Amino acid sequence: MSVTPPKAAPHQRATRTERAILQATREVLIEAGVAGLTVEGVAARAGVAKTTVYRRWSSKEELALAVLLEVAEEIVAVPDLGNVRDELIAFVNGAVEILRETLMGRVMRGLVSDFASNEGLGQAFREQVVSMRLAEVRHLLERGIERGEVRPDVDVALVHELLFGPVNYRLLLTGGELDGQLAERIVDAVLPGISSEDASG
Repeated sequence: MSVTPPKAAPHQRATRTERAILQATREVLIEAGVAGLTVEGVAARAGVAKTTVYRRWSSKEELALAVLLEVAEEIVAVPDLGNVRDELIAFVNGAVEILRETLMGRVMRGLVSDFASNEGLGQAFREQVVSMRLAEVRHLLERGIERGEVRPDVDVALVHELLFGPVNYRLLLTGGELDGQLAERIVDAVLPGISSEDASG
């Protein structure tokens, strides 16, 4: 069944009730993961009626996504570090750390099939998580172009996929370690294909 994307406000503008519901969702996800998440359980833990939850989120998947979006907001923009390599490593590593050390990785694994089968949920994830990450990659590459480090004709969307594809592949398929050197290895594999002649020469 398709659902509409979550409509609750971001946590900084959320009402007290919404904050209580999202905190309860976090706690249940920590204890039981997406498989053990229920609207009834969240409502009981938050001290609200089920109808109160359903007025804001229509399913447990939407609740899990709402928490995922909160965590994704913690991935901040990368400051000017003087070169595109260091900036891309910092950005990819920030995502790796959040996936490794917070609920985001666990929720992603629990929701990945829903993103594929549920149009509304997938759209919300793309619009609120993927687009934010893509915009930051674009910003970093444009900064690199201005410095003469990156080719002006670089395919931003493809670079974004090349940078984060290996991370998601390990997270969702192989179970490979999201270690502290992963971001550096990925960036060093991608960079030769996007560097300008001046930078690579």
